[in-house]
Amino acid sequence: MQQRLNRASNQEPNTNTLEEAKVDEGTSTDQPFVFVDPVSAKVFNLACKVGLTNMPVLITGPTGAGKEIMARVVHESSLRADKPFVPINCSAITPSLAEDLLFGHERGAFTGANGSHAGCFEQAEGGTLFLDEIGEMPLELQPKLLRVLQEKKLTRIGGKREIPVDVRIVAATNAHMHEDIRQGLFREDLYYRLSAFNLQLPALAERPLDIKALALLMLQKHAAGQEVPTLSKEALDVLLSHHWPGNVRELENVMARALLLCDGAVITTDDLMFDQPNAQATQEKVSVNNIQVSGTLQQGAREAEFQQILDAMRVSRCRGDAATRLGISERTLRYKLQRMRQAGMDVPKVYSR
Repeated sequence: MQQRLNRASNQEPNTNTLEEAKVDEGTSTDQPFVFVDPVSAKVFNLACKVGLTNMPVLITGPTGAGKEIMARVVHESSLRADKPFVPINCSAITPSLAEDLLFGHERGAFTGANGSHAGCFEQAEGGTLFLDEIGEMPLELQPKLLRVLQEKKLTRIGGKREIPVDVRIVAATNAHMHEDIRQGLFREDLYYRLSAFNLQLPALAERPLDIKALALLMLQKHAAGQEVPTLSKEALDVLLSHHWPGNVRELENVMARALLLCDGAVITTDDLMFDQPNAQATQEKVSVNNIQVSGTLQQGAREAEFQQILDAMRVSRCRGDAATRLGISERTLRYKLQRMRQAGMDVPKVYSR
């Protein structure tokens, strides 16, 4: 494990294939660690150091920057690495379910509680509990969380027995916690309990040397076993000049779309589609006989192809039938549909014959 962490912080950015990039992917169940830029490498090294302690860690940074990846670095560099890592997104749980999710319940605690249930604290026993978007934790649950952190014991809903817990807490937020405290939305004592060590993860645009390694890794991830194309120098320049308001998540979306649009072995600038293009990433408009033309003929052909695929899917009984209508193999159609779904397109479900 420590060898894996060491490899992740010593990567060569001047490459154009995933193998050359020395991006560490771990096993099939691991999240990849990519910290090539000196800015992110510094945060990575801090995470490894604090991981060796038992201190609670608060990771701050913009949405999509990779805070859960950093939380896993803390966990995997700790003596708890062989124990569970349990992540919870606090913004995705309702106040009525949050207590049950965290602390569990006993049989008969409420209607439908037909058996006892261990909450996330117990599930993470001996390991790490990652509380993502901690600023969204329901206010009424914060005192109970604070009490468990202080006493290292919990009581399930409907239970009377105190259960000891040994869990390391790593929390993350994209919010300005001090402002939330000032407005009474977050308890100050809980904040200081969670932020014994604060790791600040910069936005992707502030660590540009990470962009290439991440892009290559995401191309392999979304290639679905197919040949992974390379990036042209012009395409890489566009990626490096983009401001990345959506951070790593936006980069992954762009790479998934590029795979969908790419017709050859090299991804070009024509294959890059951004949610919020900036001046460098926006395709140039050219004037022909005083008529403004945006994009390229190649892109228009691709859009027409995608529309033909969608039309064939809607009127076909099965995927094989759709492939016949389109004049392509079912394997080729399956590959194109997978890429279309990865790009966020709403593709009708049609079964294979």
